[in-house]
Parts: sequence; structure tokens; C-alpha cells
Amino acid sequence: MPQVKKQGMREAIVEAAFHLFSQKGYTTTTMAEIARAANMTVANLYVYFDSKLMILYEIYRPWLGGQLDTLRQAVRRSRSPRSKLKRIFMGIWDDIPRAEHSFANALIEALASAPQNMGKPTDLLATVESFLTEMILESLPPERQALARDGLLAHVIWMAFDGFVINQRIGDVRNISAVADLMTDLLLGEAPAR
Repeated sequence: MPQVKKQGMREAIVEAAFHLFSQKGYTTTTMAEIARAANMTVANLYVYFDSKLMILYEIYRPWLGGQLDTLRQAVRRSRSPRSKLKRIFMGIWDDIPRAEHSFANALIEALASAPQNMGKPTDLLATVESFLTEMILESLPPERQALARDGLLAHVIWMAFDGFVINQRIGDVRNISAVADLMTDLLLGEAPAR
């Protein structure tokens, strides 16, 4: 007889896993720990999720969506192309990597430890790159928009995100504001003397 899924159990799993991933990281968190924290057996846990990676994606996608929505609001409150672009870079390379005890690092850990050639279980990368392309195009003056139209700039920015996340997790925090200024200057031309 198939196991009947109970209301609230999926949410308990997600909440328990989020706490554990945030505090301990993805790799060191076990399915048994998640089950224990959610007050269930490991067998019951597998009724709701096939793997730890699927639990992570269940958490990560809405978490990241919330982070990106917050960033979008901040960018849209900015006035000039320079302040908008810097806000994008600071959000992607500083705010999100620091959020929730460097929770973003959990996905990097998960993907780094996944079987080779596994493929990505969702279109998260494409979604984020589309978001970034849209925000950059909104921020650039029309004569500079060709730099971002093909999505390659967004891809580079998001790949750099991974490095900033890892550095945040291990405490190697550089002057991200200076990096954001440099990137903004590269896209818009050098700013008047600071």
C-alpha cells in the first residue's frame, strides 16, 4: 500500500533542512538528521523527497527568488545607471552570499558533490541569468545595452557569484564595493573622480 502524504510534513522537512543546511552546510547534513529534525523516520522522508538535492532545490529556488525580488526593488529605487548597476553587483556578490549564514553555499556544495554528468535538475541557472539580463538592460543607458543583450554578461556575473559565495563562507571577504565599482566603470566608462 502506498504511503499517504500528510499535510504539513513536506513543510516540516523543508524547514528542518533549511535550518540544518544554513547552520551545518549541505555536505555534512544527512537525511537522517533532516528526518529527526522534522520528527519523522528516514523512510517517511523519502516518501516526500527522492534525495537531499531535491530537498535543497525545494528550498533554494523560492529562497533565491525572494533575494532577487528584494534586489530588484532596491535597484528600481536607485536613480542613475551607475547606482543601479552597483546595486546589482553588490546584491549578487555581497548581499545574497551573506544572507542566512551563507545559505547560497549549500547549492554550490551540492553541485560540487553531485555525480559527474548528472545534469541540473531544474532551470534555475537560466532563470537567474534571464533575471540579471533584464535588470542590467533596465539599468544601462540605451547606447550601452548591446553589452548585455546576449546574456553572456549575466552568465559571467552569476559564475562570479559562486566564487563570492565560497569566499563569504570561508571568511575570505574582499572589497566587494571596489569590485562593483570596477565592473560598473567597465560597463559605463570611468566615473568622474571619486
